[in-house]
Amino acid sequence: MIGVVLAFQAAIWLALSFLFIRSRNASVFHPFAYYLTFHGIVFVIWPILQYALGFEFVFYYMWFYPSEETMISTLMLTTLGLFGFAIFSWLTDNGVPRFDRPNPPGYTTDEWWAFIILAVLLVPLALYAIYLNTGTTAAGTPLVVMQRNIDTGIMGNTNETGYLTSAETVLIPLSLMLIWGTRFRLWSFLPLILHFVVKLQNGWGRWAFVLPLMSLGLLFLCRRKKRWVPLSFIAAAIPVFIIFHQLGENRTAYQSWFTGETDAQANQTYNTKGEGRWIDQFDGLDFANVDYLAYVYDVVPKESETYSYFTQYLQLFTEPIPRVLWPGKPFGSPINLVNLNDYGVFLGLTPSIIGDGWISAGWFGVFVTLGIVGYLTKRMHSWFWSGNASNLKILTYCIFVPLTIQWYRDGGISITKFMLFTIGPIFLWRGILRVIQKRDIRRRSKGGDFVIPGPRTIPLRRQTIGQSGERS
Repeated sequence: MIGVVLAFQAAIWLALSFLFIRSRNASVFHPFAYYLTFHGIVFVIWPILQYALGFEFVFYYMWFYPSEETMISTLMLTTLGLFGFAIFSWLTDNGVPRFDRPNPPGYTTDEWWAFIILAVLLVPLALYAIYLNTGTTAAGTPLVVMQRNIDTGIMGNTNETGYLTSAETVLIPLSLMLIWGTRFRLWSFLPLILHFVVKLQNGWGRWAFVLPLMSLGLLFLCRRKKRWVPLSFIAAAIPVFIIFHQLGENRTAYQSWFTGETDAQANQTYNTKGEGRWIDQFDGLDFANVDYLAYVYDVVPKESETYSYFTQYLQLFTEPIPRVLWPGKPFGSPINLVNLNDYGVFLGLTPSIIGDGWISAGWFGVFVTLGIVGYLTKRMHSWFWSGNASNLKILTYCIFVPLTIQWYRDGGISITKFMLFTIGPIFLWRGILRVIQKRDIRRRSKGGDFVIPGPRTIPLRRQTIGQSGERS
């Protein structure tokens, strides 16, 4: 019976993909394209491979083996989520790609100065965060101590604030802003390459590779005014997938390239499948969201005896407060009606946006959650194509859209944490720019040209040409 359901679900996904591609508002910039990709990988392709190849590692990890009825209901739950997202994100979207509108020719002088000020403010903070995350004390212990809460299973800092240790993420938007502002000159890629080297040395944070590469690809396609990803981009994604997989299997492999040392305990943790078929190396935690969802579906509300009724989103109000200022700050939501670790092993796993909706209010919660997320992403898509193109609009959207995949995978409020350090610097750049522009207006109001020396010097008072041919 599962085989029939898998075939039915795959047919629905393929049909929706075909209809979307042929629609007038379809492009690689549309958020529904990203949900279709996410859904296809984790809720269509992975279950088929798992069923055909007998993958079971994830079930052993969670101490949970679902019944056939549970798996069928889980698959139908994902289809409901797909329809909910399609309705509110795509079918009701009037935003049409406008590749005929001109892109900005580059940064203005004011924008360059605002970017320089932004870099001066944020780069030292990012470098200090890298030092904290990679450094050790004289005794050999890490500078940043992480501890897992035994009740919720959530990791948290015990001696630093997460805002500080996560600040190195600002190097991603800064690098992309530099590349976009220089119009993809080769030297502008150096900061992004250095960021990749640092992350490889750490051996963690695979999204820190995927996000900037996807955003970089969108920026390039926006500059070239391309609706879809060319085949050459797909070929370039293969090594990214290999790195993604290897960091999941052995998170210290790349670190050993730089230090010459390996962590035997970490290697053992992520390589527990032992000898077997070659294909068994893919039987891991990376794409098994359908298995996590089956667990969520099975224990809520049967074991938990309640739903969360969306109380997990109260964390939006408590999360901004640093733990150093609030030592008793709860791990996760201040109201925790459902704890998935009470019924099995869910440490380090994510319920996905669909699981988050199920935890909130069952079938109704899934439709509401996917509907709200679809509506919000649709509004972003309409905003992107409305009016004239600007550097702020292009950079913000091309970084935001890849972030949504992390949102679909994690669920909850995780998107806000990523946006703080990836999109936040862009809006800070905008704020600095407005201060500079207001200062220019005040200077111009006193009379005379005011010219800021910079990479591209632009007179701030419009020049006119008189009948004599002289500029005035």
